[in-house]
Amino acid sequence: MSAAILGSIIGGFAAVAAIIFWFGWGLPGQGQAAYIDPTRSDYVDLLLTVATIFLGAVGLAVTVGALVIGLVALKTLREIKDEAADGAKDAAADKINETMAAELEPNVNAKVQEALPTALQAALLNDELGHRILSEMAQRGELDEVLERVAMRMQGGGPEPDPDNADQYADDEGEEA
Repeated sequence: MSAAILGSIIGGFAAVAAIIFWFGWGLPGQGQAAYIDPTRSDYVDLLLTVATIFLGAVGLAVTVGALVIGLVALKTLREIKDEAADGAKDAAADKINETMAAELEPNVNAKVQEALPTALQAALLNDELGHRILSEMAQRGELDEVLERVAMRMQGGGPEPDPDNADQYADDEGEEA
């Protein structure tokens, strides 16, 4: 701001010097052939002109400075507003998640645990629904391993060997042979 004021002062003095040179007033005390010697009113007019130019330059500098400050403030306020909105969204999401975890989730889990066994048993006892569930599981291949174990058990007749102890059974068969 001080640079703008200093620039307007220097510009005002330059304008005064240009007016004096342009009007050809010269220095007081020298006789001019074409013009009458300047009077007091001429100097008053000159001072009023210089004051007007100086005030205009200061006004222009202040106006430009105010515009720049206003634009910076507007951008800063917009950024502050955006940051505040983002912070409020994050805080609201955290509060909602906290409330759901603390209050809703235990209640929902308890209700599901109470209702699930009876609802599941009733659904599986329904022949049509049970058949549809087993058909979908078979189509997805989820029952392949179970069906293989059942087929082996039916062919071999006896208990099915535990996959974890398969090495033990292999060793026993190798010793018998």
